[in-house]
Amino acid sequence: MFKMIPASSKGSLIFLTIIFFITSFKTYSYDGPLFDAMAQIDETVNMKQAIKDVRNASISKIALFARSRKFLGENEKKLIKLQKKNKDLIILGAPKYFLHKKDISKKFTNHTLANVDKYNYAFIGEILFTHADKDHGRQHASGETYLDPSGEGHLNFLKSISRKKIPVMIHWEFYNWDRDFPKFSKIFSQFPEVTFIIPHMGFGSINQIDTILSSHPNVYMTISKSLKKNTSVSKEISLKIGEGMVENKVLKPDWKNLLVKYQNRFMFATDAHKKHRWKKYNKRVKHTRKQVLRFLPNDVAKKIAYKNAEKIYGIKLK
Repeated sequence: MFKMIPASSKGSLIFLTIIFFITSFKTYSYDGPLFDAMAQIDETVNMKQAIKDVRNASISKIALFARSRKFLGENEKKLIKLQKKNKDLIILGAPKYFLHKKDISKKFTNHTLANVDKYNYAFIGEILFTHADKDHGRQHASGETYLDPSGEGHLNFLKSISRKKIPVMIHWEFYNWDRDFPKFSKIFSQFPEVTFIIPHMGFGSINQIDTILSSHPNVYMTISKSLKKNTSVSKEISLKIGEGMVENKVLKPDWKNLLVKYQNRFMFATDAHKKHRWKKYNKRVKHTRKQVLRFLPNDVAKKIAYKNAEKIYGIKLK
């Protein structure tokens, strides 16, 4: 039988509800430095204009790597020349290679290791492990690009790169969790001396992200491309990836709690890569400031905005 709640109890309940609402959506005033912890570029983008856009967005540093879609090392020298003219801004990473077949080859490993030393790369650009087909990109019969992370070539690469003491970015989308998590988890544990960075939090759910970060202290994530749910994938995969962090231009309370809980493990990044995303660079930065960072306590916002990236890349903002 339904019981009437005393007026005094109702008042307390309403008061607590209001307090929860105000606390959840409290805004702060972070307007400090930003370190774009992950972006990529290729020949389809006007590189000089892209860097102008980065500066116009008041970015202090950007971790940038070339995209090699046609051959190993494509666009590598172009980016190196660009960095020489923008040493105050660009932190170079080893190029991303799109043509891995089943495993990482010795050729890739040797090329990358040699150039880490030659060009003083601060990190390894994305290694493409899992990438669901997007409606604006390449299509596969399997519906994905897939590289098995437990391959012998990849393990040998990690053994070699671990001596360099630089972070390794892995492109892993969490849509096939049961297949992929055990393999990646084993690798994270097998190479505790390697710092792994997962861009855009793998489009994962809060529980998936919590599981990874609580289990593996050597894993970090960027918050790029997570303002809203990714709708460019198939309906089947869309059901298997996490919701966006923002709703009605407000950081969702559960996501806020996650960012606060792992405030030392998240980094701001744009993941600018294709031409259309570079054109929206400034807009993306503004959205992150207004829809994410402003809802975080200032000390947390500073860590995600630039302090964690300073630590990971060993570079202090001036």
